Amino acid sequence: MVETISPVVYGTRTRWAGALALHAAGATATAGVFGAAAAAVAALLGAPWGRAGGAVVAAVAVLYLVRELTGLRVPVPQLRRQVPDWWRTYFGRPLAAFLYGAGLGVGFFTFLGHGTLVVVTLGAASTGRPLLGALIVAPFGLARGLAPLVAARSEEPEDGRRLVDRLSSTSGRLRSGLNGLALAGVAVVAAVAAWRDHGGWAATAAAAIAVSFAWSSISKITGRAEWRRVVSTHALPRALERVAVWATPAVESLVPILALLGLPRAAGAVALASLAVFSLALVRLALRDGTRVSCGCFGRGSVDVRLALARNLAMAVPAALAWSSAASRPLLRLPLARDSMPVLLVAGTLVLAAWTVWRTSVWLGRGRA
Repeated sequence: MVETISPVVYGTRTRWAGALALHAAGATATAGVFGAAAAAVAALLGAPWGRAGGAVVAAVAVLYLVRELTGLRVPVPQLRRQVPDWWRTYFGRPLAAFLYGAGLGVGFFTFLGHGTLVVVTLGAASTGRPLLGALIVAPFGLARGLAPLVAARSEEPEDGRRLVDRLSSTSGRLRSGLNGLALAGVAVVAAVAAWRDHGGWAATAAAAIAVSFAWSSISKITGRAEWRRVVSTHALPRALERVAVWATPAVESLVPILALLGLPRAAGAVALASLAVFSLALVRLALRDGTRVSCGCFGRGSVDVRLALARNLAMAVPAALAWSSAASRPLLRLPLARDSMPVLLVAGTLVLAAWTVWRTSVWLGRGRA
């Protein structure tokens, strides 16, 4: 955005300052709504999770810290989408600046080079309080929204291009070091919170498998073409292949649905059965194709079968804990915090508005084509 939102594009610094403010406001708003929504969903899954929740946040923070320090291959969930460039000509530059900020605020919808936002979002969710979740995640959106400040001294179009080149060549070690410091801080805070609290292991396990299976299901639904291609490599009977294309994400989505309905033991049972079937399918492929197989796991096309089986085994642990220990709760028990309902209503309104803008941009884009 340093080239799109710069003094060169807006002509005067006053107009640029106004666009920058709108851009930052849009990014902060959507980031806050996302944090509130994450905490609200987590509250439906039993958050706050006590000692277990803090321990999980600390463990994930350490995992991503190791990724920053050693280059360990830990996936960062992201859709890798870009906001439409033609928005600024169709909607006008002030509104486009706000929409660009709104599109970038969530983070997971675009590009993420580091896992810091994953840990911060997990920490916000673990509180189970939408207002607190919004306050935790909103600063990320604000920081992203203010990023075009680096273009404050740009006076010519060439200045913007040189700035992009300079930013691209910035040492990756510096970025990794800064993110590593942030992750270390989150890990320490979460560990201290876990030490001072207690309980929550079964509920945390149910929430973990709910989020994991939701992610896997959504990646297959949003990447339908790639998922169909992966299924075709399994050489299944034609009728079974057609069923597997839609049945797999449907069964995966059943896990978070059951958890949200207050049936964590049922969610754990479905997760265990699914993991067993997935593991058998991986072994079958490995016997035919070797160690590198087509998987479609969490949006990835291929994976080392040994790592995939190890991951399935790791996921089976919380699934078994949820199945054996989690207590059932009333169906869809809403968070009791007084700030939950207003935040949820605002979040719902903004989500509907974002969906309307997205569909409108798709239809208009087709018309332009």
